Amino acid sequence: MTEADLRAENDELRSRLAEVEAELEDRRQFVAQVMEAEDRARRRIAQLIHDDALQNLLAANQDLIEAAPGRVGVTRAHEVVNSTIEHLREAMLSLHPVMLEHGGLEQALGAVARQAERQGGLRVAVEIEPVALGRNDELILALARELLANAARHSGASEVRLAIRDGSGMVELEVTDDGRGISPGRRREALAEGHIGLASVAQRIEANGGEFTLESEPGGGTRARAAVLDARD
Repeated sequence: MTEADLRAENDELRSRLAEVEAELEDRRQFVAQVMEAEDRARRRIAQLIHDDALQNLLAANQDLIEAAPGRVGVTRAHEVVNSTIEHLREAMLSLHPVMLEHGGLEQALGAVARQAERQGGLRVAVEIEPVALGRNDELILALARELLANAARHSGASEVRLAIRDGSGMVELEVTDDGRGISPGRRREALAEGHIGLASVAQRIEANGGEFTLESEPGGGTRARAAVLDARD
């Protein structure tokens, strides 16, 4: 191979590398836009819950208390309304990272975990290494929300464990469950049916320079692991 051939091959490789980098940047921008749109939608829904449904229930609850205090039927209705108010508050907090802004990642993950518990009738254990806090928290919360919701809807699990750990220049998120597992090819079938939850998680992580792995077998539960770049690096 002549020197001219080597230069030509080198130029071609540089051109391909530039194309790959441009494509990766496009993907990152697209994922960022999608996340921003989702956050706006969640903010809007949370605001509607707070300004409409929640306020109406609070007013109705006060009317119940004042109308006939002590009556068995009213007391029961009061308990039901109180429970519904609490559920709405937690739904509002899990939809929008207001708790992340004011209470930090640990409290926000707690709200998301409780929402998944009610949705799937399961128990969620949350383990967080303190040193991992404050590092790409918004992305970690979004990923945890999606993975826990997926487990609640589809796994049939009774126990789920969410762990946030410190990695070497990374933050690691792991969600494991004792559910029915995922059969080979099911992820492709889910995409064909329009279920994009796990695909969305993988896209977000990879677009941010991280890695996503999913280990599962029928009847053996599922382990989802995400490693995302430390936003402070």
